[in-house]
Amino acid sequence: MLHRITLVLALVLGSLVAAQAQRRPAPRQQAAPPKAPTMKDGAIMQGGKIVITRFGQTETVSAETTLPNGIKVSPDGTVTMQNGTTALMKEGDYLSLSGRLTTAAQKAEQDSLIKVAMEANKVKIKAKRK
Repeated sequence: MLHRITLVLALVLGSLVAAQAQRRPAPRQQAAPPKAPTMKDGAIMQGGKIVITRFGQTETVSAETTLPNGIKVSPDGTVTMQNGTTALMKEGDYLSLSGRLTTAAQKAEQDSLIKVAMEANKVKIKAKRK
């Protein structure tokens, strides 16, 4: 009799363990879709307007704005540096919040230099592998 109770108990526990092992884990929550790509913090001339991005928030400049380092940016694209010198931003020019002004031509040159360097590295890598 004791032997039958032990056998029944073993079968019940075995079925519980098997049922536990077959249970599916809870479905994972999907990650939130990525937000639209934003430009890095700074000001850029787009469509004849100055657009400034700070902490991922982009807004159009409607009145003269002073950056944290004292540089002033006006809606028409005039940039007044801390020492009083001025520069006029053209379409595609970028001003970082630290005060570095990069023209569209400089960006195009940097992009082409990066592309050439990447192509040169590909050639070198292929030669090294052989």
